[in-house]
Amino acid sequence: MADRFLMIDGMSFLFRAYYASSWGGSIRQTTSGLYTNAVYGFTKMMLDYVDLVKPTHVVAAWDVASRETLLRTQWYDGYKSNRVEPPLELIPQFDLVKDVTAAFAVPNIGLPGYEGDDILGTLSTRIADAGHEVIIASGDYDSLQLVSDKVHVKILKNGGKHEHYTPENMHELRGIHPHQVVDFKALQGDASDCIPGCPGIGEKTAIKLIGEHGSLAGIYENLTALTPKMRAKLEEHREQVFISQKLATILRDVPVELNLDEARWQYDENTAIAKCEELEFGPTLIRRVG
Repeated sequence: MADRFLMIDGMSFLFRAYYASSWGGSIRQTTSGLYTNAVYGFTKMMLDYVDLVKPTHVVAAWDVASRETLLRTQWYDGYKSNRVEPPLELIPQFDLVKDVTAAFAVPNIGLPGYEGDDILGTLSTRIADAGHEVIIASGDYDSLQLVSDKVHVKILKNGGKHEHYTPENMHELRGIHPHQVVDFKALQGDASDCIPGCPGIGEKTAIKLIGEHGSLAGIYENLTALTPKMRAKLEEHREQVFISQKLATILRDVPVELNLDEARWQYDENTAIAKCEELEFGPTLIRRVG
């Protein structure tokens, strides 16, 4: 019988939890002054998705490098160059959240130079190839390139909601198929990651071009079929478009290891409860743990 793996995009969960709880200006702290709002929200979200997905295994994937040490920064110096320092209240919670996941016996997986997406891509591919089912929970639409028969993606939305993507509904919801996600981003770019794309091509045009020609390669093979204006844009920015394609591609061969037995969703209640009590999570959340 196939197992079901819930793979959590750790940074997506943590940042979403932080901003969802801090927008009103009241940031949760322990009596000793330790900030815990992001970690509390992360823990609640993790338990919510465990209840929803009912996994046999849970894994958390993390970014573990600064922008300057990322592999993609070596390919393109401007990659993520617009990133600002995280809020001071969040910084100590980066390590604290991993203490919490460890208390629930959830493996924290990351590798210097790589991003959480690359960890998700590598492990989900490996686990799916072994015949198991994978559900990725992330706030990042890049993850949609990983959708397959064995890998489904839940994109986090505001208010605790999500969008569930499968190979069957992907085109209906986004206008493209999973294998076209990278080429779509290569054309449109991504301002949040400073991926340049092709100036003058937005979401609708990128979807139209990919729908008509199937892929980025197909578009460039058929430039003569495009309007002179569109052809000129794509020719002028060809190099930029293809570096954008490389930047947008989630790696699936990162040298990380995961012992599947260690990812099984089973934890010592006393250990988990003790950590939640230490962080003063309160009775409502602690009741869910035990």
